[in-house]
Amino acid sequence: MKKIILLLLLATTFLISYSQKKVEYKVGIVTPLPVNVTQITTIGVGSTMVEADYKFSKQIKSTLSTGFLRFNSTQDFYGVPLLAGAKCYTNNSMYFGANAGCFWFNKEYPVSNRLMWSSYIGFEQGHVSVNIQYINWYKLNNSNNNLSIFVAYKLN
Repeated sequence: MKKIILLLLLATTFLISYSQKKVEYKVGIVTPLPVNVTQITTIGVGSTMVEADYKFSKQIKSTLSTGFLRFNSTQDFYGVPLLAGAKCYTNNSMYFGANAGCFWFNKEYPVSNRLMWSSYIGFEQGHVSVNIQYINWYKLNNSNNNLSIFVAYKLN
């Protein structure tokens, strides 16, 4: 866990020092949509995400996301994702994107990482953005997916 925190601090420091004007920061909550009724593991209340967007142009941004995701299941468990990806704006407020990375769980010993990816479509107005996000994480043949809403507030 110390390595994860150190990596997150290093990435955040790099992004802040690299370019203050081209980087946007968002903080928000993740809430599940009730679509996976046959699945016993869903994203739970209390999940948060932090996102840094680097502007390459007016339409294209690269993203770096992390957070804390709680899951509702027969066992209470949580994880920390670290994702990198891209976002493309179709106009001033609509966008779509995808990201991929690693996900670390607390319930597995030793703490193991899983591959994680997500795709999303969203709407941004002023400092507030809302996106519908498909999240999938897997390891070998064990896969899980969720559909959720990410509501974020842009800090700068």
